[in-house]
Amino acid sequence: MAFTLEVVGKGFRLKDADNNREIDVSPTQAKAWQEILDRRARQQGLKNSEELLANVKIAVPEAGDSQFTIGKEHGLGDTDTMLMIDGNVQFSNPDLIHAYHEGSLNPDFVLVPTMQPQGAPAAIEAIKAPASTPDGRKNAVKTYLGEHSGSVEERTTAAVALMDSRADFGSLELQAPRLKEIMDVLVQPYEGEDARKKIVDALKQHSWSSTDGKSIDDKGMGKLISEHARAAYGIQ
Repeated sequence: MAFTLEVVGKGFRLKDADNNREIDVSPTQAKAWQEILDRRARQQGLKNSEELLANVKIAVPEAGDSQFTIGKEHGLGDTDTMLMIDGNVQFSNPDLIHAYHEGSLNPDFVLVPTMQPQGAPAAIEAIKAPASTPDGRKNAVKTYLGEHSGSVEERTTAAVALMDSRADFGSLELQAPRLKEIMDVLVQPYEGEDARKKIVDALKQHSWSSTDGKSIDDKGMGKLISEHARAAYGIQ
């Protein structure tokens, strides 16, 4: 699985999808990477790397990774993965990306779009409103998921995109109850245990990357999902 680039102070580090490995990069690397990302930002019509990182995630491949596997890891559908590939014009072939090696000054950076499906901004605003109530937040999420009700898979993907915006919900203490509310709105309409377990498994298998230090990390999300599924729905 590809690493995700994280900003740390004035430098960078790489973190794997399972949050088991972190690689700090040297000041020399950080300087070179900053120049590359500033250049990529200008190619995208943005001012600098800071603006770039506010709009996309940066993946750095390991052995065996391709843009197709990276798109899948980040929850992109086939259409969005192809759009991602079209946007990464620095690669002549989506499979010909090179694994990171220690000390590299010019790794293969894959720009991964942060997807917010239809209705997500309005739902986020309702969730993070200081005067919001549990019922008000759940109604906003219900309206949002109702716009993506073509299938259970579509609703789950939409919920994942909303949950991935958890840093916007407030402090870490506020994020947990709001994430559980989203889970409830997603899961409760499905009465069968198998259907509910399929949804919970999809949430647990998602790579909950966090690059800002302000949101519950991947391990925390896995624990929250498992514990709430067990307590609220009796799913182990």
